[in-house]
Amino acid sequence: MIQFFKNYFWKQVKKYGLKVVIIGIIGKIISMTTVFVGIPYWFWNSTLLPETDPRTEVILRLHPDSSNESHLELIENTVSEAGGYGGVLCNALWMRGWDDRIKPGMYRINDVLTMGEVAEKLAIGDRSDVKVIVPSHRNIEIVAGQIASYTIADSAEVLDLIKDEDMRWKIIPNTYNMWWESDANAVVDRLLRESDKWWTEERITLAKKKGLTPEEAVILASIVQSETKNIKEARTVAGLYLNRLKKGMKLQADPTVIYAVGDFTITRVLKDHLEYDSPYNTYLYKGLTPGTILTPEPTFVDAVLHAENHKYLYMCAKPGGNQLHAFAKTFRQHKKNAKAFQKWLNSQGIYK
Repeated sequence: MIQFFKNYFWKQVKKYGLKVVIIGIIGKIISMTTVFVGIPYWFWNSTLLPETDPRTEVILRLHPDSSNESHLELIENTVSEAGGYGGVLCNALWMRGWDDRIKPGMYRINDVLTMGEVAEKLAIGDRSDVKVIVPSHRNIEIVAGQIASYTIADSAEVLDLIKDEDMRWKIIPNTYNMWWESDANAVVDRLLRESDKWWTEERITLAKKKGLTPEEAVILASIVQSETKNIKEARTVAGLYLNRLKKGMKLQADPTVIYAVGDFTITRVLKDHLEYDSPYNTYLYKGLTPGTILTPEPTFVDAVLHAENHKYLYMCAKPGGNQLHAFAKTFRQHKKNAKAFQKWLNSQGIYK
């Protein structure tokens, strides 16, 4: 083989001259280097997106139910529309044999990432997470819709998983980092794990000392939060309701009546409202409501667990619309407080 190349070399020298042959060999070497080194290097190390100020960012959302071909098409189109090299990226994936290894998820790509870095992200599933905000709200449909809005989860499926009373109390309002491609089951499983972590042995023990299960503590917290938005008096309100529960008194919490009636425009609870028959009406039925009347903030659950020890049995909103309450140990004092508040309501023209 070596002799063959020697003979071929000298034959070309005799035909074209040594100088021409050497120049030709150098040209071939440059061409081959460009093909086998230069182009792959450019594919791998060039910036995928144009450098701009402010920086460009492209978000790729690759759905787990989409085909690999659909992923490649979305990648090429999205990157190209941002002024980047979408087609080159897909070729780079193909050259590495990664075009059929793309992992679904949400990927954030900026103008400092190279072609190779982006390709590797897509191949190993180095995706970005999303912040899922679970709200505190009395309407469980709104809670489910909000949770689903950050992921591919279907809101109706999320609602179906959390709407029952034995599930609602486990939903803790907070902000959670989750994967965008999470479905309803994955999202709810995560929320249940967070609930299990939140209910430490210490918190369970505190609830027991108050004569409550964790679920009952959350139900009471939902009533407390509905009664007062002021966290500073939440512990006082929680202590009042615990006093009534211990004495076998009805809670007589106006927010439970409003929840039972289902009319959240009510600003003044009237006699007809108090007579509305529902297990959630604590003017008619003793004890806690069957379930939460909203998804309470964890700070209000902690307020129940650390409820104040006092002798208050009655509370009434203070005049002035400041959402603070006047507390009383006797019904006589409570009647005075209630009369003052009703007088203020009349002065404001609030009759329903």
